[in-house]
Amino acid sequence: MSSLAFGLVLAVVASAALNSGYVLQHVGSAEAPAVDVRRPLATFAGLFRSRLWLLGGAIGVTGWAIHDAALSRAPLSLVQAFVAGGLGLMAPVAARALGERLTPVERVGVAGVVVALGLLCVGLGNPGTHGHVDAAPLTAFLAAGAVCAAMLARASGPWRPHALGLAGGVLYGTADVAIKAITGEAASHGLGAALLSPWLVAAAVATLGAFFSFQRGLQTGHAVPVIVLMTAATTVDSILGGLVVFGDPLGATHLLVVLHLLAFALVAVSAAVLAPAVTAPLEHEHA
Repeated sequence: MSSLAFGLVLAVVASAALNSGYVLQHVGSAEAPAVDVRRPLATFAGLFRSRLWLLGGAIGVTGWAIHDAALSRAPLSLVQAFVAGGLGLMAPVAARALGERLTPVERVGVAGVVVALGLLCVGLGNPGTHGHVDAAPLTAFLAAGAVCAAMLARASGPWRPHALGLAGGVLYGTADVAIKAITGEAASHGLGAALLSPWLVAAAVATLGAFFSFQRGLQTGHAVPVIVLMTAATTVDSILGGLVVFGDPLGATHLLVVLHLLAFALVAVSAAVLAPAVTAPLEHEHA
């Protein structure tokens, strides 16, 4: 088996591990107290007492490690396309396993997100390192991500779990952009500079906020739309960060530019389709 083929196999395995880990966390969190950022220690203690949640977390971490291994053997565009494809396969399987039947509208929304993520990955190159990052655009991007996530987290009613999934994805994507800046500093100025970088604090805070948002969304909503929206928001936000902060091209050709713009629009429309889907609140909704 060639290195490329092996990388793509790893991408499929990574997608399966990540998404099955999320589903197990969704089931396991039902046994835990309400996820609350104001009570972090109680939240972590409650989640860690759930064996299913711990198993899901372990499988998810393994999935991230396999994903990184896939990136070392295959181009970013192909790996992300296969991961997006895995998301599409996960949705109906997870819905059936959890007894959460997707409505026709939700099926259209999920399919739209999967197609859009695949299109966004077309023509992407492997991300390079950036030894110097302008503080102003990165600070503005991080602040915009925080404000967007905060606004989403204020949502109420049946839309709230979906909004929390989106908020978690925005913050995970924001953290990815900060981490990219940190890796650039480490490559150019050494590990010491990276450890003293203010972006390290930003990445840690964004990751923590993403965790609480996504876990609360999983705990109070139906797993499939929350997972799909989180994944879409993470991908879109990280790509936007590359464009705004690092000056990455939207596409190497005019055709790719148009294709990627259409993909961004499709993500937005698909998220809007998923947004108003009425889901019955779960046990922890009013906790």
